[in-house]
Parts: sequence; C-alpha cells; structure tokens
Amino acid sequence: MKKQRLSKDPHLKMVCGHCYIPKDDESKPEGDDAHFISTDQQTIGVADGVGGWAKHGIDAGEYARELMLNALFTVHNKVSSGRAVNPKRVLQEAFLANTDLQGSSTACILAHSDGILHAANVGDSGFMLFRNNKFIYRSPIQQRRFNCPYQLGNSEESDGPDCARELKIAVVAGDVIVLGTDGLLDNMFGREIEEVLKGESKTKGGIQPKELAVLIAQLSLYNSFDKYTNSPFSEAAKKAGKYHKGGKIDDITVIVGQIVDVS
Repeated sequence: MKKQRLSKDPHLKMVCGHCYIPKDDESKPEGDDAHFISTDQQTIGVADGVGGWAKHGIDAGEYARELMLNALFTVHNKVSSGRAVNPKRVLQEAFLANTDLQGSSTACILAHSDGILHAANVGDSGFMLFRNNKFIYRSPIQQRRFNCPYQLGNSEESDGPDCARELKIAVVAGDVIVLGTDGLLDNMFGREIEEVLKGESKTKGGIQPKELAVLIAQLSLYNSFDKYTNSPFSEAAKKAGKYHKGGKIDDITVIVGQIVDVS
C-alpha cells in the first residue's frame, strides 16, 4: 500500500458489526477470544488469550475478556469529548488494570476519526482493509518465531504495551475494515474476503457489517476444519520450515467496520 497523505474528513463515520465463534470445548464455552465495539467513540478491539496457559490451570480467556472490558471503560471514561482516541494509550490503561490477573493475550485496538484509522497491535491479531471490493492492506503481525506471537501479560515471558506497533491509514467512504483474531487471519486470505464482498455487493446492493462479519466468520470456521486447503497458516508454516496442511482450528472473532459518509 502506498504512503498516503492523512487528510481529515469530519463527514466520515465507521459503522460496525461483529461475530464470535468459540472453539467447541465444553470446559471453556466462552473460548479465549474477546472484543469490544464503542460506536460513540468509533473504536473497536479484539484480544486472544494464549491457550498455552491451560496446562497451568489458567483460563487465558479471562485475561483477554478483562483486557477488552478495561479498554472499553478507558475509551468511555478517559477520552475527552471531541478528542480522537489514542489506541496505544487505551491499551496501556487496560493493561495496567489487568495487573492482578494471570494469563496473557494478543490485542489489536483500532480507532477511527474523521477518515483516519489509528491502530495499535500486539501479536498476531490484526486487520485487513478493502476498497472497491479489493484487498489493499493487511496490518503486520508481531511474533518472535512461527506461531509464537508477542503477548501482553504479567509473567516474565510476556510483553508490555510499549511494544505495540502503531500505524495510521487514511480511509474513504465505502472502505471496509475487517478486524480479527488469528482464528480469522490464519484461515482467510484477503482474496477470499474480496470474493465475499463482491458477492454481497451484487446480491444485496451494499455491505451490511453484521451480516458480513457472520459470513466471514462462518467461512473462516469452514476453512479451519478443511484438512487439505492451502491456508495463511499453512503458508506461514512452510516459510518457517514447518509442516502444516489445511486450516487451523481456533476461536474466531470478526469485526467488520464500514466507512460511510454521513454528510
């Protein structure tokens, strides 16, 4: 994606819808993912608790849920009226409020203000941007090695919010943002979502964020169970000298944001 001049447009707003499909696990019906949507503050976020904590008897999903709840509180309580949300500061406040909890989590918080997206990401959650039904950008992930993402937590092995990668991108009316945990990003290529967008645009005459989020999540679930498909996860494994065929079974969180002109 080419570097853009970040000019503001106060007539643009982000309209959102979401879908969450946890893994089929009776011992953890809520799964490890969490998310929030703040319509008033034009801010969304996802988190994915690191499942490796289960061997220590710790539910990392609880850490992720508290992190996103604290982020939502921060967005509503710390942001002055008319002032743009700073995702990294929100992540820092949410992290500090989680100091008594065990576990760890990846996280991505994205705020929209007047046609500018501002994101802060730790780990392998992230977002994709589509314009005119074309995939134009995917946020970079942070990992130390294959399948070992940066993660917020209070243990010596975990990371702090200072490591969050920040970025800003200009958007225009009609743009679609697809934010998700790795359950989405490991199972869906940008080109696959392009086809979904084209189909929805033709059959329904426009994008409906909630319906689109559900459809993308369902397709991600289908791919995750396909043992023979070529997935983003299997491609990443191959590049790392590992072997993995098919999708990756995981909790799946999808938030779809559409930029609309409200003038």
